[in-house]
Amino acid sequence: MKNKTLIWILIGLGLIGLLILGIWLVRKLTAPPLPAEVSTTPDVTTPVSLASPEAPTPQPTPLLTAVQPLGIKRAKYQSGDQYLIVEFLDEDLVHFELSAFGPGGDISQPIYTTPMIAKTGYPGPLQFSDDGQGNLGTGEIKVQVDQKTLCVTVTDKSKDPDLALTTACPWKLEEEFKGLTLTPESFTHAYGLGEKFIEPGVPDGDWIGRSRFPGEYGNVQEPFNNGNVGNDQFPILYLAGEGLDSYALFLDNPYRQFWGFEDEPWKAAMQGNWVRFYILTGKDFQDLRNDYLELVGRPPVPPKQAFGLWVSEYGYDNWAELQDKLRTLRANYFPVDGFVLDLQWYGGIQENSDDTRMGSLSWDQKNFPDPEGVIAALREEQGVGIITIEQPYIGKNLPEYADLKSKGYLVRDGCPDCDPVYLTKNPWWGKGGMFDFSNPEGSAYWHDTKRQPLIDIGVLGHWTDLGEPELYDPDGWYSGIPGDYEPLQTHPDAHNLYNLLWSQSIYDGYQRNAVEQRPFILSRSGTSGIQRYGAALWSGDISSFLSSLAAHFNVQMHMSMSGVDYYGADIGGFWRKGKVSLYPRL
Repeated sequence: MKNKTLIWILIGLGLIGLLILGIWLVRKLTAPPLPAEVSTTPDVTTPVSLASPEAPTPQPTPLLTAVQPLGIKRAKYQSGDQYLIVEFLDEDLVHFELSAFGPGGDISQPIYTTPMIAKTGYPGPLQFSDDGQGNLGTGEIKVQVDQKTLCVTVTDKSKDPDLALTTACPWKLEEEFKGLTLTPESFTHAYGLGEKFIEPGVPDGDWIGRSRFPGEYGNVQEPFNNGNVGNDQFPILYLAGEGLDSYALFLDNPYRQFWGFEDEPWKAAMQGNWVRFYILTGKDFQDLRNDYLELVGRPPVPPKQAFGLWVSEYGYDNWAELQDKLRTLRANYFPVDGFVLDLQWYGGIQENSDDTRMGSLSWDQKNFPDPEGVIAALREEQGVGIITIEQPYIGKNLPEYADLKSKGYLVRDGCPDCDPVYLTKNPWWGKGGMFDFSNPEGSAYWHDTKRQPLIDIGVLGHWTDLGEPELYDPDGWYSGIPGDYEPLQTHPDAHNLYNLLWSQSIYDGYQRNAVEQRPFILSRSGTSGIQRYGAALWSGDISSFLSSLAAHFNVQMHMSMSGVDYYGADIGGFWRKGKVSLYPRL
């Protein structure tokens, strides 16, 4: 009996405890919240007034969880007929414009950028200061402007101690060839600047003590060691000093450029009325390259099959020849992944003739019948893909020429109402006109009419040849590249952007037609930004010497730093003039 009484007492006490706990929880959940704990440290960017009898006591500013960017900051300086605009895009990225032409832009508007640039929507720095005396800065960069000479001295504040980068001064802004001088400071090595073969047999590509010369308008195929190789402007320069000390300078200029590192100060000279450049800072080269690719665009990964062994020659005359080559290669244990078809696929060319087939981009049904069926069989039965060549020239007697002329999609001979240019110089391919890739409407038409049918039947990629461009009319008139203060419609305006716009037309066509496959373009020329459209580059008609291969390693490094992840050469070389080395047999 006593045990039962004790049990009931314990049960009662437990129920009372649960009741008390329930009441406490109800009051806790229904009570108004207590004020949040805040920092009493005022916002460092906002002065706080002392309390007075007439004013209420200031409330403490809540502690922010993240510092917000301040927006892009700009400043403008005028010295005589010359002006300088400084534009802070980020903590470690500054944009400059120098010119002696016109008053310059309104600093409420961004500095103009060429089609090389992919990103313009930067958030601005997290911190910014301007003392009104030419001293500006973010948390990581300090810029000092000499308001008389418009020289800018740039310092990296993220290093300990602060690292002086360079003093960049305007050079001959009133003349046709103008540019910048750059003080070396503590920097002793220079890399980048795109594709340029320097010296046979020498893999050292450091630009210090050397100069970089362009072609007539910039990009060009030029002789090198008994071959012909690319000289392509990717105007990104990396400077290295002691340890990880480094910075980069990108010249947003599409015209022909000269870079000189033989004397001090160094010099970057160019055509065009405006000198526009970026200075990038970072902890090392990898960080700088990452920031550069953020600016001009990152390369998409090519289709997996593009990483295999692709075979080409000039060229396969028909399907039977290609299949015989595949059979012998497989018999000798070559892991063939694809074939690249040269100009025979559309019927070949006629030298010095208006009747050439160049530009038809239509299958030669006699020698390459049933392309859809053959490409499908090669893919499904042999695991082999197909890439087709295309060039920017159109034979004058082709129906495609008449069609493009009527629509205004060809480069014109000097004026907007003129007939198309008629290219007859070095007519190894024939004679005719040149496609105008600065015309977005025409580029879309050409892709959808000629290139998309190839994609639809399984063509894996596009070989865009002769895109320096190799042949052109120096007086050619183009539909136009978006300009800044004046139209950009002359050949010098378009020359170095030509292959970039060509590649963009392919990339845009893939997007417009909802093609699932990633675009892959094999290009002979280009400039900064072309990689974001899926373009890989090769070195052109390189010679078959080990000394050319040695120089190629250096160029490949420069091209990687210039943003082109996928760059190579004809295996064994292309030209085999003179005494051939063992290179083709390796």
